[in-house]
Amino acid sequence: MNEKPKLIFWKSQVFAMLPFCLYIFLGGVFSIGFHYYSMKGLIFSAMLSLITGFFLCKNRSKYWDSVIHGLAQYANARLIFIFLIIGIFSKVMSTGNIGGGFVWLSLRLGIEGSGFVVFSFLASAIISMGAGAPIAALFAVIPIFYPPGILLGAGPAMLTGALISGIFFGDALSPSSQVINTTIMIQHDKATGRPADLLNTMKKRTPYILAAGAVSILIYYFFGASNGNPGDINEIGNYSQAAGLLMLIPIVVLLTICFKTRNLFMGLSFGIVTGLLIGLVSGLFSFSDIVDIDYETGSLTGVIFEGIYGMLDVTVSTILLYGLIAVAVDGGMLEKCCDFILSRDFTKTKRGAESVLMACTMIINVLLAGCVLPSILMFGDAADRIGQASDITPERRSILLMAGATNVSSIIPINSAFVMGSVTIINEIVQNNSFLPHVTPFQVFSTAFYCLILTGVCIFWVLAGDRKINKRI
Repeated sequence: MNEKPKLIFWKSQVFAMLPFCLYIFLGGVFSIGFHYYSMKGLIFSAMLSLITGFFLCKNRSKYWDSVIHGLAQYANARLIFIFLIIGIFSKVMSTGNIGGGFVWLSLRLGIEGSGFVVFSFLASAIISMGAGAPIAALFAVIPIFYPPGILLGAGPAMLTGALISGIFFGDALSPSSQVINTTIMIQHDKATGRPADLLNTMKKRTPYILAAGAVSILIYYFFGASNGNPGDINEIGNYSQAAGLLMLIPIVVLLTICFKTRNLFMGLSFGIVTGLLIGLVSGLFSFSDIVDIDYETGSLTGVIFEGIYGMLDVTVSTILLYGLIAVAVDGGMLEKCCDFILSRDFTKTKRGAESVLMACTMIINVLLAGCVLPSILMFGDAADRIGQASDITPERRSILLMAGATNVSSIIPINSAFVMGSVTIINEIVQNNSFLPHVTPFQVFSTAFYCLILTGVCIFWVLAGDRKINKRI
């Protein structure tokens, strides 16, 4: 508690928090000011913030050592590698056209209108379970389900809200989720120092996640066709491919192995190999889809390279964010912030401490445009410190952090990467398909029912306390 900080800053140690705060500010400038929703904006913000901190540090020779140390920790390096493996698996799923399989199934079952909205919610949830990251799933499901959904009479806003809700719902149920694995790895047991247990964490929150999903399904079933007008049925065939449903097998393999072994790397490894074999045997893709060299341009393509490359932005952003956290820790300011929070009367009780965890997670998530992973990473160390001091179990902390970052704070219509990202994708689709309607950010916000309902669940969790939740489970 009284150790001298490793990094000394000019004038005041408060400057150890400047890179952190500057990162949040610049991230807000990109999202709110420039309406630019990409991890590249966060990479720029993080790098500029780290360089600024360097010039404010007295012992500059140790500054970058601290930044690098943020990545050198085993749990942090492990998570970075998880991102890359998940990227490959996600690319295998999209190359195998799993979305086209779901569209084919909906046509065979005669699903339309509100039924298709519910179907899209469930299908996007399944795709999200394999994608590993909500934002990656978003860019996969919108182009797949929006055009045929409109042609089948689904309400534009309701369909978009259902797709966003589905990706968060599916991600919450997936043991391969980046969000889940990131959160549990940075929340530690006070006595043993071990991270939160994956299956125990999922077991405790799954009943509530399923309840929120069930209520969302009912709403979409009764109101999903609002403002919907059926279109030309012949157009829908362009989005259909029955063989795409075979890509469900790798997802089942992944989930089964993850639950049995509690080893994400093992589940992903078997899932990737299974997907590649099924794709080749079924003709969903060829060897050139796995790896292909263009000797004229010198480019290398294929699911493995493109899967890794597709995760570079989130990987680099996470590495830099680890560096920002390390500067705040080695400058002694993260400790002081936690001490300040813990000295307040409202944190003397578990309910008060849990309220702080939930509120801080939501505020940071809103400031970072609803980018779930950076928000959890940014507040994760402080939550770990506060939670241990308040005797909140690491599993309980993980539940609160994940819920706080995936509820209403992730879909604020003025800057949410998910809301604005979906609107941007739809606008691009409309340019090439004039029969499709536009949607507004506020329409999407008001129809993402899972996120809205989860906010109420979060309030209940905090008010009810850990004891009541465990009794029910």
